[in-house]
Amino acid sequence: MLNKARFLLILLITYAHGYAQITNKNELEAYKSAYNAYLWGFPMVTMGLSIEEFVQNPERAKFNNFAIIQSSTKQKTTSNEDIVYSKAYLDLKDTPLLITLPVNSLKYYSLTFTDAFSGVFEVFSSLKNISKEKTILIVGPDWKGEIPKGVKKVIKSPTNLAWVEGKVSILDKLEMAESKKLLESIKISEVGKKDNAKTWVERHSFPKLKTSGSPTEQALIMDWKSYFSYISQILKENPLPDYQKKYAMDFEDLGIFPGKDFEDAKVNNKKQKGIKQGFTDAIELLKTEAPRQEDYNKNGWSYNVSEGKWGNKYTKNAASAYNGFSQTASEEIMKYKTTLDNNKEKLLGTQKYKLTLKKAQLPQTKAFWTINVLQVDKQIYENAKGKYGIGSKSKGLKFNKDGSLTIHLQVEPPKGLETNWVPLPTENFELVFKVYSPGEMVYSGEWAPPVIENVK
Repeated sequence: MLNKARFLLILLITYAHGYAQITNKNELEAYKSAYNAYLWGFPMVTMGLSIEEFVQNPERAKFNNFAIIQSSTKQKTTSNEDIVYSKAYLDLKDTPLLITLPVNSLKYYSLTFTDAFSGVFEVFSSLKNISKEKTILIVGPDWKGEIPKGVKKVIKSPTNLAWVEGKVSILDKLEMAESKKLLESIKISEVGKKDNAKTWVERHSFPKLKTSGSPTEQALIMDWKSYFSYISQILKENPLPDYQKKYAMDFEDLGIFPGKDFEDAKVNNKKQKGIKQGFTDAIELLKTEAPRQEDYNKNGWSYNVSEGKWGNKYTKNAASAYNGFSQTASEEIMKYKTTLDNNKEKLLGTQKYKLTLKKAQLPQTKAFWTINVLQVDKQIYENAKGKYGIGSKSKGLKFNKDGSLTIHLQVEPPKGLETNWVPLPTENFELVFKVYSPGEMVYSGEWAPPVIENVK
């Protein structure tokens, strides 16, 4: 477990630094409100910016339509560990949505549904589709219509705005076409939408920004009025979770009133010094701590057990958004990352490594596990061999006599052990270990992969 005392010390120092700039009591209160509001609202702001980027890109899709995203699409803040996945932003205010599922597919897939506050509220996978449902219906929080004939599975979103990611697992180039075809077969259709219903874009007025870059980069350089206006736009149609309502009341002196437009005219001019300082200090904290937000670090592997279910851990939720919303529920996929070997040195492709899973160390799973290599730009390592990683379903794996499994990580394959080999780039790299549909020992955080050994 990470040292909480260290984080609290940084938080205290940051607060103390901000307080040192302010002497007025009202400004101190404004400072605290702005500081907390910035971290609390960061996922909403980056999501709003992500939506604008998504729907304006001609290669992507409109609301309520899936778009296929491949690793060749470079996004500075988003690691593409899945090589290919699909994404759709959902507008549930005026219509429920019918999602058509793959038919007779033997390949694993999952659909992760996330609400406007970055909370995962459902994960539907091929393993959970025991009754072989062909469609599922997703509805908004206020929906009271009739369920279409033949539909048995209904998912209720706690917010009118949501998004869904479809994921498959790919370990080599041969699986690419099949996996892409599977994702393309998952369709969304609107049920009974009125012709005169306004779109998300028509119903909202987001501030025009004079900035460019990724959603995270844009959010980090926004002024406080634009930032709080973005939050207010998201809150207009999306009811706050009960546990956040009292917390959000403290932000009314910033002009943030859930369900209404941003009211900057109600912000006392005398408080603006405190607001600006709190805003600035929250940004600095997020920049410093976001890359380190993890629940555990074992054997050099860092991981969380609460992804997508942060609750009132607002800094962790902000950190997840800062890092690109690469999250899913731990009960569906547990994800581990490392950049260090057994000597605590950075992983480098010019070295040779091995990872040995003893028979008793193999992760509990109802599905399978995988290991992928990420380059320094956080993208999957697409190599000439067309081999993106290795996993429990890889063909021809060779186990040792004692039942253990040794995986070799190096640029060139070891003779006679090509099936147990993962190719590496020549520069620094990162390893991602995923366990799909993990057992309790795994998703509870108790289990972690063994250390990566440097083979001298």
